[in-house]
Amino acid sequence: MLIILTLYLVLVWLVFFRLKLVRWGWASGTLAGLVGAFILAVFLAMFNYLTPSGSFVVISRVMEVAPNVSGEVVEIPAKPNEPVKAGAVLFRIDPAPFQYKVNQLEASLAQARQQVKQLKASYEQATANVDGLTKQLAFHTQRLADYRKLVSEDAQAEFKLQDVQVQYDTVEFQLQAAKATQLSAQLAMESEIGGVNTSVAQILAQLDHAKWELEQTTIRAVSDGVVTIMALSVGDRAMPARSVLSFIVADDVVITGMFPPNGFKTIRPGAQVKLVFDDDPGRIHEATVTAIPQGVGQGQIAVSGTLARVGSIGGAKVYPAAISIPKTIDRSQLRLGMPGTATVFADNAGVIGLLMSILVWIGSYTAYL
Repeated sequence: MLIILTLYLVLVWLVFFRLKLVRWGWASGTLAGLVGAFILAVFLAMFNYLTPSGSFVVISRVMEVAPNVSGEVVEIPAKPNEPVKAGAVLFRIDPAPFQYKVNQLEASLAQARQQVKQLKASYEQATANVDGLTKQLAFHTQRLADYRKLVSEDAQAEFKLQDVQVQYDTVEFQLQAAKATQLSAQLAMESEIGGVNTSVAQILAQLDHAKWELEQTTIRAVSDGVVTIMALSVGDRAMPARSVLSFIVADDVVITGMFPPNGFKTIRPGAQVKLVFDDDPGRIHEATVTAIPQGVGQGQIAVSGTLARVGSIGGAKVYPAAISIPKTIDRSQLRLGMPGTATVFADNAGVIGLLMSILVWIGSYTAYL
C-alpha cells in the first residue's frame, strides 16, 4: 500500500506541480485526495481478495520424553540440538537391578516347570496306590465273605471273623484316603491356563514384565528428530511420568500461516503461496496451502451446566492454514518458531497478482531492516 501511495503522490506531483496540467486548488486537491483514497481502497480490496497476505511460523509436535521405569542414568548418547535417527539411543538407565529380577524369575520358572513334573509323578504314584488298595479291598471283601460263610457253618471261630473285618475296614479307609490324595494330585496337575500350568503361567507373566522393564532401561527415539531441552545428566535418577527431555519430531514440522478471514475465498488447499522468512531476507520460496483446520480455540465452548455468555464467545481475527515446506529450503534448517510473511495467490489474480509479486519481492528485502 505504501508503494501504491507513493506512486500516486508522484503522479499528483507531476500533474499539478511539474507539468502543471491542472491548477492546484482547494477543489482539485480535495478531488485528488478522494480519487487517491478510492484507488487505495480498490487496490486494498483486490489485494485482500485475490492475494491475501499474512504471517507464518514454523511449528511441530514436541514430545516430552519420560522413562517407563525408574533408576540411575548411566549413559546419554544423544546430544542437544543434534539430529537423531529413529531407534537411536537417547539415554540409558542402569539395567543391573532389572537384570537381577529377570535372572531370579528365570530360575523360578525352571523350578516351577520341575514342580510340574513332580506333580505328574505324584499323581501317578497316587493312582498306583489307589489301584493297589482297590485290589486289596477286593481281596478282603472276598475273604470276609468266605469267613462269614465258615462262621455260619461253625467252621471258624467268631474271633477270626472279627480280625478279618478289621483288616477289611482298614483297607477301605486307606483306599478312601488314597483316592483323596489322587484327586488332590490330579487337581494340582490339571490346574492350567491355555495348556500351561497356572504356577508356570504366573511366573511367565512376571518374567515377561521383568524383561519389558529391562528393555525400557534403554530409551530410544521413536522417530527422526532433534533433542532440544536436555534436563538430564549421568548420575541423575529418572522417574516414570517425569519428563527429562524434549524431542522435536522431524516429520511433524509444518509451516502454519495466519491470515485475515476475508481472504479465505482464495486460501484453499492447493493454492500457491510465496513465503519470505525473516531470517532469510531477499529470497522468496514457493509453496502451497495443504490444509485448513476446521476450527480454532475461539470457537470452542467449554462443557458446563451454565449457559454461555454472549460476551465470552469471541471470533478469531486471523485463521490458520497449513502450508507445505518449500523444496528450496533445507528441512534441517527449520527451527520451531521461525517467523515470516506469506502471500497466497488466486489462480485468476492476473495483474493484481503481478503487482503483488513485485510487492513481495520488494518486501523480501525490507526483511534486512
